[in-house]
Amino acid sequence: MNIGKVRTLALYELQRTVARKKVLALVILTILVDTIPYYFLSTAGSSSIPLAARPYLWVVGVFLPQAFFLQFIALFISAGSMSEEYEQGTAEILLSKPVSRDEYFLGKFSGGFSLLTLVVVLNAVLSVASSTLTFGPQLSLEILPSVVISQVFSALVFFCAAFMIGELVRRSSLAYIIASAVFFTSQIAGIILGAIFRLTGNEFDHLLDLYLPTSPVNSLPLLVARPSLPSGATSVLQLGGINAIESSVVFSIGLIAVYAIVSLVITRVYFGWADVAKKIS
Repeated sequence: MNIGKVRTLALYELQRTVARKKVLALVILTILVDTIPYYFLSTAGSSSIPLAARPYLWVVGVFLPQAFFLQFIALFISAGSMSEEYEQGTAEILLSKPVSRDEYFLGKFSGGFSLLTLVVVLNAVLSVASSTLTFGPQLSLEILPSVVISQVFSALVFFCAAFMIGELVRRSSLAYIIASAVFFTSQIAGIILGAIFRLTGNEFDHLLDLYLPTSPVNSLPLLVARPSLPSGATSVLQLGGINAIESSVVFSIGLIAVYAIVSLVITRVYFGWADVAKKIS
């Protein structure tokens, strides 16, 4: 495998994705998500926010988008990565060059995932900046790098799932719909199973909830951060309804890795087996 070709394809994928107006919309949404909550918090009145919690309000912007916004961005970026090349007829052109399928596959994946990583980092930076400007200096920021890394790793589940669906169906609009349906189904199923478990205490319902793809994705960053966060930050998370379903960092990492690897293996096997259509209308 030629690393130079992989890097070139990754840059191509990054530029291709950034050139779409959809990405500009994502950046605007990220800015709004990381600024509007702090505006409302600042206008709520100083007495409504405990003094002990104010130095840790950065956790609101960092963790609140984890369950929905960041995962939806992962779907948004990756679902069209492979499928749009088939629709535009560029997949055949690119693969007619001296580029192996492994180089093409890895370049497309790494380019899209690099963009997702940048969005996650932007989310964290804007959250810290907004909370600092509205509520003063923030504390416990030394754990932020590990939190960001865990968020990027967690995003692999739905990024890889949407990447796989895009290759399997080779229609970008259909890939977006199916990937979103998988995500929302998992989220809703988790809410229902959690409610049933709290009412009945049935361990089987709890076990099903633990193995849903959304459970480790939503839990891992919190599990990584929680041991280093003081009670002030923990109270902020609880007020925001931000809780971890999983209880083990190792289990969450393993489950995320399984979901991601299975999706990537299926994608690569199908990509290597199927013909590359000239153009899909």
